[in-house]
Amino acid sequence: MSLIARVGRKAWGVRALLGGFYLVLTAGAITMVYPFLVTLSGSFKTSVDRTDFDLLPAWMRDDTVLYRKHLECKFNNSVTAFSIATREKTYGFHAVNPPAPTPPARVADWLAFERDAAIPPGQYTLGYTVHAGDRMELWKHREFRRELMRRFDDDLDAFNRAADARLPTWLAIAPPAERPSDRRYRVPAEPLMNAYYAFKAAQPSWLRVYAGLDGHFTRQFLEPQYGAIAAYNAKHGTAHGAYRDVTLAERAPADGLARTDWERFVRDELHVQFIALGDASRPAFAAFLRGRYGGDLAALNRRYGTTFAAFEDVPWPADRIHAGDALADWTAFIKVCPIEALRVESPETRYRRFLRDRYAGDLATLNQAHGTAYAAFDTVPLPVLESDYAAFLEQRKALRREFFTANYRQVVDYATLHGRALLNTAIYCLLAVLAALTINPMAAYALSRWRLRATYRLLLFFMATMAFPAAVTMIPGFLLLKGMGLLNTFTALVLPGAANGFSIFLLKGFFDSLPRELYESAEIDGAGEWTLFWNVTMALSKPILAVVALGAFTAAYGNFMFAFLLCPDERMWTLMVFLYQLQLNGHTALTFAALLVAAVPTLIAFLACQRVIMRGIVVPVEK
Repeated sequence: MSLIARVGRKAWGVRALLGGFYLVLTAGAITMVYPFLVTLSGSFKTSVDRTDFDLLPAWMRDDTVLYRKHLECKFNNSVTAFSIATREKTYGFHAVNPPAPTPPARVADWLAFERDAAIPPGQYTLGYTVHAGDRMELWKHREFRRELMRRFDDDLDAFNRAADARLPTWLAIAPPAERPSDRRYRVPAEPLMNAYYAFKAAQPSWLRVYAGLDGHFTRQFLEPQYGAIAAYNAKHGTAHGAYRDVTLAERAPADGLARTDWERFVRDELHVQFIALGDASRPAFAAFLRGRYGGDLAALNRRYGTTFAAFEDVPWPADRIHAGDALADWTAFIKVCPIEALRVESPETRYRRFLRDRYAGDLATLNQAHGTAYAAFDTVPLPVLESDYAAFLEQRKALRREFFTANYRQVVDYATLHGRALLNTAIYCLLAVLAALTINPMAAYALSRWRLRATYRLLLFFMATMAFPAAVTMIPGFLLLKGMGLLNTFTALVLPGAANGFSIFLLKGFFDSLPRELYESAEIDGAGEWTLFWNVTMALSKPILAVVALGAFTAAYGNFMFAFLLCPDERMWTLMVFLYQLQLNGHTALTFAALLVAAVPTLIAFLACQRVIMRGIVVPVEK
């Protein structure tokens, strides 16, 4: 074999070896970067897509996934609320698909009704307020809190006085979990609730979730009672294909079991704000009140705070959502009044009357315009899915912006509004860095400047401290500091880590490398020991001091368990303790977002120190 061939083969072998090294390094880099990218992607998730371990969240490019996330948050992560409102049975928002295209008139008619109907806030809930099952804060939750903070100029004490509350932080403000169609639900007559209702009424209509009385009637009342639709049909003599075909009539059916069901539901289960009585029932209501109060009109006036001249003057209660004596009497009357006097007044019944007037009672024209085959005006459902999807298509940009920032906003709000977390952490880290840059350099300078016989024994002792995990010294350290009366103080946080054996060892080795001639020249010029330490040793040791400072900052900033033990008082908790509390009952996406936000200060500290550190590595090599 020629010399050229042997050299060529050897060159190819070297190239193959180098290529193998590069492949290994590339694989190592991927294994380091991939988990970070998965964490970053996971920080933008909600319950719908949190099990999708993709590097780029699907909702950023797929409208179907974005639509599912929108439904999840609009219905406040309640599949039951979604099923009741839409009459669609589903077991998770991840299985919901966009509705089939429908004639524009169906959505246009609903928008026209919604614009003019002036539906009271008590008959719907607001989407994007409560993420049921965890501590995720949604869009309107944050807006409601910010509005109250602006109104009171961030003065929590002023808010507590005005609202007659004792909230420890702004984070304690949360929208209520409402049940507008439940008979037992009453809105507390509190300033905070009144402020929320005013806030809710001012929000765009596409964020409303109307109380679906048809769905409540069938899903919560009929289905648990009769089971499958076949059993319902057999007992009622009907031929419905599913419970979604059953509606809650405006008035009681003529006779039969359907009339009994309607009466029981309206008298006992339906919230009274959806029940109306005609003026013909006023004499019966006056007779009911006369019997209830034993003919004592003065007793009624005392309870109501009114001055009625006769029982016949008492009107229907205008406020049917706040608890009160008048509402209690009216609710009791509903249970005993003639069934013919009862009428359901809901968004469904009002919408059906609107359509009847709009199409002049011509059902065929309505079906042609809506592309449907309704059997009667009284069976027309609310176009919840169709109207919501139309609004979704218009709001996609805003929704993507919301999902991109929501989890990070919550983490930042949690850190900034939760007590003194940021201030405590800043003070702790600053004191820890100052202590590390004072005690460790002085100890290392003494060992380097004066050659003690026990120098290496001392260094061995310092290095031996690294052999014990922090968990081993945690309890003895806690007991010692407790015995000294230092719990819940910054001294307790800083003192255990003020001296570090590895830092002293590292600094001593660096100080030994400094030229002795500098010290001799400085001494000839009359420099004292402090001048030698500060102006010579410390001035020439900036790179290694940056390493020590970075290590002290990282240890203090990331300290959780020991800080939690030493400072059980919540007013002394650091940021890491609060972030741990957030992760306990929070969402997986919140945990990812908290980890990334918590890493930012450490990254900033490293970037601030890396130039000094690199100068200490590169410059000596170049020399």
